[in-house]
Amino acid sequence: MKKLLTILLSLMLILGVFTACGNSNSGGGEIINNTLSFSQANSVEAMQKLDGQEVNIIGYMSTLSPITGNFMYLMNLPYQSCPFCVPNTTQLSNTMAVYAKDGNSFEFTDRAIKVVGTLEFGDYTDEYGYEYAYRIKDATYTEVDTSEMGEKLQLWQQLASTDVISDVYNMYEYVNFLCFWPTYTAEFESGKDYLFPTDALHFIETDGAQYNYGYAQDYFENMIATIKEVNATEFNDLIENITKAQALAKKALTALQNNEYTTTTEYADVFGDGRSQYIMNDNAIYEAEMEAVYTEFAEWLAEWEL
Repeated sequence: MKKLLTILLSLMLILGVFTACGNSNSGGGEIINNTLSFSQANSVEAMQKLDGQEVNIIGYMSTLSPITGNFMYLMNLPYQSCPFCVPNTTQLSNTMAVYAKDGNSFEFTDRAIKVVGTLEFGDYTDEYGYEYAYRIKDATYTEVDTSEMGEKLQLWQQLASTDVISDVYNMYEYVNFLCFWPTYTAEFESGKDYLFPTDALHFIETDGAQYNYGYAQDYFENMIATIKEVNATEFNDLIENITKAQALAKKALTALQNNEYTTTTEYADVFGDGRSQYIMNDNAIYEAEMEAVYTEFAEWLAEWEL
């Protein structure tokens, strides 16, 4: 199954002021005083330099965590019920896994928190099935007073409270399906197999089907309207990104509906004697455009820092 890119995101405190930067860092720049930031954490190389060192980061707890409280998911968004993943994967995106010291546990708070712990790299899969390349272990946290951080923080919290960021992630699941439906598999009476074009269209066009939400009338327009209700101008970059995703979705759906694909036979152990797989004629174009537009969104999200 096609995996896009691993977006490693985290959060930092900059001069005690919440701000939306004009351009993303794209992973560049030195990590000062082992304080992690969203944009700097996009660079795996920069993060790996801190492997085994004490780091600190400010964010919000996701409400999804084990009953035991032995670890939590840290995000730059308040009010999130679950962590985010790169589309069509279980790889964490815009989320950092934070583990308490042995024998300790985290008590939930909806306030911003500063986490201090040891950064550790590895291949991790937790009890929920989420995967990540690094985590913070042996961590403790303290609540952060955000009352004097200005209008930008309030604006960001207002946007987060609408759940529109979660809606954008769901949108990318829909767009990703349109671009990569030939790589998806499902269980049929004959066993596990790739999707046929009729299956893909069913998932999109049938009321109540898995991806029908993105096919609904005014789906993209309603997201944009929600964003503009929060602020008519501050989130123009996000609106432009959604518009690009909408254009890509329309192009990929039209290609599917117009039978712009070929078939091949794959031979692999999991498929026994070989099964048919459909390949979009412009597969490389959809792959590149999906990666570019999603990366743009992730970098926009990384610009909002405490």
